Amino acid sequence: MIRKASELLEQFIKAETRKLDGVKMPHMPTLGSAYEEITKQGIYQDFAIPKNLDLRVVSGFISVGGEMLNEQIDCMLVHGEGVKYGLTDQYIYDIDKVLCVFEVKKTLRRSDFVDAIQHLAKIRKKLSSNLEERVSLGYEPDITAARKRFSQVTGNIAPEKISGSWSLSGEDAMLFSALIQESLAPITIIHGYSGYKKEGGLRTAFADILEDEWKKGKGGLGVLELPTLVTSNEYCLVKGNGTPFLVVQNDDEWVAVLSTRHNSAKLILELIWTKISNYFGVEMPWDDGLHMDNAHPLIIAKAIVREDAVGWEYITVEPKEKDLVRDDDNVWVPSELGRAEITAINLMVMRGGYLALDQGMNNYLIEKHGVTVDQVAENLVFTRQFMRDGNNIRPIHRQTYVITNEDETGFVASEVGRFDLWCREKGIAPHYLQIYFMGE
Repeated sequence: MIRKASELLEQFIKAETRKLDGVKMPHMPTLGSAYEEITKQGIYQDFAIPKNLDLRVVSGFISVGGEMLNEQIDCMLVHGEGVKYGLTDQYIYDIDKVLCVFEVKKTLRRSDFVDAIQHLAKIRKKLSSNLEERVSLGYEPDITAARKRFSQVTGNIAPEKISGSWSLSGEDAMLFSALIQESLAPITIIHGYSGYKKEGGLRTAFADILEDEWKKGKGGLGVLELPTLVTSNEYCLVKGNGTPFLVVQNDDEWVAVLSTRHNSAKLILELIWTKISNYFGVEMPWDDGLHMDNAHPLIIAKAIVREDAVGWEYITVEPKEKDLVRDDDNVWVPSELGRAEITAINLMVMRGGYLALDQGMNNYLIEKHGVTVDQVAENLVFTRQFMRDGNNIRPIHRQTYVITNEDETGFVASEVGRFDLWCREKGIAPHYLQIYFMGE
């Protein structure tokens, strides 16, 4: 369903932009407004968003903590009624009712790119400071999604509440805070109808902008201020904040920004649908089969805490353009498990969902499989389905599905719909060991 809906959105955008191309319009504000309207009308189509949730697409302003921000918003997806600004078609919405914010550009040039990033960063900074103020007064938001993402990135259990971040290292506390705010904030999209004609060009421009901001001496742009999505032609930069993309490479490197080169309309809808699903607690009609977006890492983010400074260190991945060329044929697969890991999971289930990382377990795994309990623990954590909880390993998700092969190796996943499809394609009977973890 998501692919069909994105194709319809792409066709709608192309049809409406062709109409504009047929009219000479020298008045730039009017031309800009026309492209903003295409975005608004496209997102409001029946195939794009459900109409039974009182979702609306408007232009206007955002209010944070009772203060209306100066930044005018080209297009935003909101819930419920806002305050109409006089006789205009502009509306003021409290940030809690805003799901998505768009900066729309007919042609995304560097100067427009910088302006859009700074524009959206101001909104995110205000939201961040307001959240900190509310938390200091006792506000406790739902951080369930952020806790899972933290565990998938670090392999460790997350605190149950924001206030529990004091128990983490400084670096982990920064990451935890960032993932919490990413899960609560509206998604921010810079939607360029045209502009950069190569994926490498878009990637380089973004990295250069971040470097220039850092050289200004104000600490640069932190992870929280980066836009969730940037589109230019069919090329995209997307944030790996778990909404919905989360990528960890080399065990513990968080890929904060990735790039894609196929169907920007699909990326827009994926982010919007994920936000709608999380905001309302509803299931969206994904029906995406085993297809996965073929993304390439751009920025690895590391939280850095020193005596005199706290901030984010960015490591950019800079392949040549020819190395970025790839088909849109990436597919979902479950994580593979060795014999020792299958044995460990079976013992975990027998012991109420916890695998003790003690000497007795170490001796048992060495005798049976020739590997240590630490090696098995690392392999389980690497699947992003399990995490460390004190001196134990346990599932991250409430429901985890495991298949054991005849040779006692296996596969594990938490997405049973895709697991079923994968099994069907591979001719494997989906006889799962289903782990229902009720600890939290």
